[in-house]
Amino acid sequence: MYVFQVATPFSTGTGIYLPQHDLIVTNEHVVRDSASVVIGGEGTEEQLAPVIYLDPYYDLAFLRLREPAGQPPLRLATRMPVVGEAVTSLGQHFGEHRREASGTVTRESYLRHGISYFVHDARQGSSQSGSGAYGGEGRLLGINMMDAPENDGGTLALPATVLKEVLDDFHRGGGRPATRCFECRQLTFEVDANPRGRCPNCGAELILPGQLEDAQPSGVTATIEEIIRTGGHDPRLARRGPNLWNIRQGSATIQIAYHEESGLVTGDAYLCQIPEVPSPELFAYLLRENARTQQLSFSTYGRDIILSLLIYDRYLTVDTALPRFEYLFEQADAYDNILVETYGAGWS
Repeated sequence: MYVFQVATPFSTGTGIYLPQHDLIVTNEHVVRDSASVVIGGEGTEEQLAPVIYLDPYYDLAFLRLREPAGQPPLRLATRMPVVGEAVTSLGQHFGEHRREASGTVTRESYLRHGISYFVHDARQGSSQSGSGAYGGEGRLLGINMMDAPENDGGTLALPATVLKEVLDDFHRGGGRPATRCFECRQLTFEVDANPRGRCPNCGAELILPGQLEDAQPSGVTATIEEIIRTGGHDPRLARRGPNLWNIRQGSATIQIAYHEESGLVTGDAYLCQIPEVPSPELFAYLLRENARTQQLSFSTYGRDIILSLLIYDRYLTVDTALPRFEYLFEQADAYDNILVETYGAGWS
């Protein structure tokens, strides 16, 4: 499995695991201003991964797994793809199902800001953010970077040949964290003698990975993270972008969100899925439990069955909110079993 989910307090995206380099490749804009990010993937527990390479010119960043995942090498294409060549895009953001789309290369070379991309129409949606474009036999053709400026349904992908050059440049530093200067394109590696904040080659402003610190929440977000921490979870691992956290409690997944405009803090426990042929007894049960549960309510979205808690930020303190969230966690872990075992719902 080479597809990883990547999240920070500011953004989410996709990462591509390269076992032969023991690195996860993603976009620089996804991990910007973060010393470490949350990653997750099939067969790998969610963990914090340090950012060890920043490249604002190519919009690339490298992350390091705590332990190698033991996958065979992911082969990189050694040539530019040609028009008509088959492409499959694979990506996954936290909280979403994996996206896969098929298409073909529509343009072999598209020059933008001095970088030559190729264009394909294997679109997964408007946001690519580090997902992979794969060719025959699972070979990585490139990294999806952005929608084509003409808005013609195409995606710009950075060729794997360019990624290979960047990897070679990085490995010349023996694994030390590094940053590529946007102005002169030279790599600067972290050593004790490096000047902080300036490229030693051209003097331009430069941010090395070691200069970054993880974001410290404030205000309502700080209170939410203290509630998560007091409830026995690591808020850093729960972060899923701006004002959004995911927590796993038993077999249930709880999403906490802060809606600044309305002042609402919501806790939504995604329990399970309505069966393809639901029974009236299932909906009758949900309505009965809505009348019985304290400060919680059932709803459905698509086929998802959700148990929710609402609190206004003006009433949000650890003392007042923690018992209500603990109640949500407890009930969520119990209800999904009842819905699956008694009413035929399916696991999410």
